[in-house]
Amino acid sequence: HEMHAERFTVGAKTLADVSASLAAGRPIIPVGTTSARVLESLYWMGARMGGEHSQHTTQRRGPQSVELGHLPQWEPYAKAVASCSRLPVPPAVAFERLEAAAAGGQVNGSTSLLIAPGYPFALCEGLVTNFHAPDSSLMLLVSALLGNASRAKEVYQHALAQKYRFLSYGDSSLLLRAKD
Repeated sequence: HEMHAERFTVGAKTLADVSASLAAGRPIIPVGTTSARVLESLYWMGARMGGEHSQHTTQRRGPQSVELGHLPQWEPYAKAVASCSRLPVPPAVAFERLEAAAAGGQVNGSTSLLIAPGYPFALCEGLVTNFHAPDSSLMLLVSALLGNASRAKEVYQHALAQKYRFLSYGDSSLLLRAKD
């Protein structure tokens, strides 16, 4: 599946808030799958800022805006394998780099990140989201967060049994990430 690209802009205050939450040990629980994809993408973009690609990943677009470039859909999986660990740098380090790059302004970029089972989550401890169509890439994200497709199926069977509403104008859920 070729994942579509989404553009994002994140202000320095939001980056600082995420950094403060990480430093305090508070869980990061985004509202919506796009927010989850952006937060996870920001981690990987911040992680690569300190590596061999650092001069190629940011470009100043005026005094208040930095372009981070694009995160391809499979790059995080390759980086996790290459680093022989789940994450190449701690999330706090990645967000410190992003804050420094933003320099009080904002960062911009795009992502095609596909979060599927086996994805090495860096930030998201949970997710507030609605109930998605069973054959969507969003269900892959939910399955990854819950640890596997069978756990996602259990949650969705409960939702069906309780007559929860699905899709964009349906009921929402708080899903917490499975611990390894």
